[in-house]
Amino acid sequence: MPTIPGPRGPISYERDALGYPRIRARDVDDGAFARGYLHALDRCVQLQLTLVAARGRLLSVLGDQPLARRIDRAVRAFDFASDLATQEARLTPTTRAFLQAYCDGVNAGTEARGWPIVLRVLGVKREPFSIGSIMLAYRLVAFFGLTSMVQTAELLVAELAAGGAPADTFELLLGDAAHGIDLAALAGLRFSPEMRLLELPNTAGSNAFAVSGARSATGGALLMGEFHMETARFPPILYATHIDYEDGGYYQGLGVPGFAWLSAGRTKRVAWSYTYAHGDNVDVLVERCEGERYLAAGEWHSFDKREEKVAVRGKRDETWTFYGNAYGTLLGDARDRGDYPCIRWSGLRGIARDFEAVRACMNATNVAELAAAHREFRVISLEAVLADDAGDVARVHTGQIDARPEGWSGAYPRKGWDLASREPAVLGEETRPVGFGMGAVVSANQRMTGPNGEVWCSLPEPHYRYERLTHLVNDAASFDLRRLARASYDEHDGCAARLVPVWEKHLPADADAIALRRWATLQGDRLDDAGRRLMGLFHALHDEVVRELLASRVGDATASRIVFGLSAALFFQHHLDAALALEKPHLLGEAELARILSVAWPRAKERVRKGHHVPVRTKFKNMLLQGKLPVAFGFDSAPVLLPGGPVAPFQTRIIEFEGEKIVGGPAFHLAIDMSKPGAWYHVPGGAAEKRYGPGYGAGVDEWLRGVFLPMGDAAGEAPNVRGPVG
Repeated sequence: MPTIPGPRGPISYERDALGYPRIRARDVDDGAFARGYLHALDRCVQLQLTLVAARGRLLSVLGDQPLARRIDRAVRAFDFASDLATQEARLTPTTRAFLQAYCDGVNAGTEARGWPIVLRVLGVKREPFSIGSIMLAYRLVAFFGLTSMVQTAELLVAELAAGGAPADTFELLLGDAAHGIDLAALAGLRFSPEMRLLELPNTAGSNAFAVSGARSATGGALLMGEFHMETARFPPILYATHIDYEDGGYYQGLGVPGFAWLSAGRTKRVAWSYTYAHGDNVDVLVERCEGERYLAAGEWHSFDKREEKVAVRGKRDETWTFYGNAYGTLLGDARDRGDYPCIRWSGLRGIARDFEAVRACMNATNVAELAAAHREFRVISLEAVLADDAGDVARVHTGQIDARPEGWSGAYPRKGWDLASREPAVLGEETRPVGFGMGAVVSANQRMTGPNGEVWCSLPEPHYRYERLTHLVNDAASFDLRRLARASYDEHDGCAARLVPVWEKHLPADADAIALRRWATLQGDRLDDAGRRLMGLFHALHDEVVRELLASRVGDATASRIVFGLSAALFFQHHLDAALALEKPHLLGEAELARILSVAWPRAKERVRKGHHVPVRTKFKNMLLQGKLPVAFGFDSAPVLLPGGPVAPFQTRIIEFEGEKIVGGPAFHLAIDMSKPGAWYHVPGGAAEKRYGPGYGAGVDEWLRGVFLPMGDAAGEAPNVRGPVG
């Protein structure tokens, strides 16, 4: 059995079929050291490029690529690195020791591996991995793919307001969250092309659901977790680990290389997984500016000015100037008189509190303690689904949301010059969405409100996955892990089931339309080849319907950019689909819907003919080579057809952005029965990023077919979704 040279002596480990380790550690800090060591050994390039991005240095490494420029711009706008020493000073000795043990492991593992040639070629200089490095990685992951979804939606709304979009556009996109918007006050809003650098795409998703011991066939609480994020890459973003401790305890699950903890998993006593909660923690205030000052309640105040030198590989360095105040960062040049957006990420500076919450989660002995720890998170907005060994399940919304001035939902820009203060209060703990004592919990990025209707989420994802999973979880009185696993692999398209019956009278009488009507109303939980083709046709049609609906209000160029350029219709689909189902006749009536469908139908059929990306067929590509070598070299997989679709519980989609194709899907599946030790899991891609490293490229077939592998001392029958899925 191989060993790691730990600070208190050797730490042994062994690897499973995918190359992921089972570590035998003395205690929590020993385990953190070993995880850091193996992260560096197996994922050094991934870990270091994550830090390059988190420091806003991608342009210096990759050159002037559009996506690199957008990421660097966002990182520097929010000034990720400005308060790291302050945050570290707030940590308790126990938490600091745990984090430092992980850092020491990363540094020792990097020394043992040697600096990869790829990083040398890219010019990435080796720097000691530190607690500040973990903080940067955490902020990067908390923002990109999560918080950035809210930011992009709000910046698009600001852009539409600046462009003079008609009032009903905002109700179409924002639903009830548009109430109170003052377009007259926003008439002078200046939104420059430079601000578009902060608009980013997202693949969306995540499911987590749990069943209490009272409804479980084994008497133990059951939990199913899966993060929907970028997939179809080697190595995968996440890394699986099981750690045994000398006292008989253990810690297992999946986490992000660069984090000292596991993002989904269990101990002997408790288990947890997450979905993105779409907490409305990003707001845009409009500042009236002049001469590097802003107006507040009749008085002018100076901005804080920050200039940053930005290296761009192969080009001259650039200087980026940012203006900020206690509220956030101005998106504009404060020297010039005008009204500019000022963007705020509430909770951004609460990172030390989050890290203390992580350690409290690791020590929790039941869902009440685990939920209490999750209430302390501030930076990241998640819905946590929790279970314990007493059979209880719970949920809690994490993150921090501002308490806004009366009449402002926060989903659109608001004038700021009538406000005296730039330091908002936050919603009180009594408003936080939580739930205990339930027979089952389902989380799928749905809308969440507080106990008295407090709005924590203005722009949820479509509720189709949530509704389908809720139906499946309530479909039987008794559950086992296999039933939950089958729910994760469900391919039912709730969007088609809702909209096609409303649209059918306006579709032509051709064979495709007739087949689409039949499929949408009779579809089951698995797709055959005909069903996949019809699902692709429906989502091409949905895209074209949304584009035409928006084009009549904001023009075709803007509508096409929202739907295709940013894949941003998803941000607003919850509210848009209500209009498309004719549930808001004051926004969309039968006659207008008929016109839109007459335009959209031939466009949709043409897109399908040219190779629409639904369903998803893709290779799993090497992170760096991006499919440039033939499959025979072994860096990439052969092309495979992914299960599911854009709104199915098994959610898969392709986003095209700035010349890149990003494949989204379940990054793993993790199934836990709290009455038994261990867990069952799979990940499409193994531990190593090196072509001949442990587990490189493994696990895709298991992931496609729903074949689960044991983690730790997993007991009982594997919850396999038997046979091919499609």
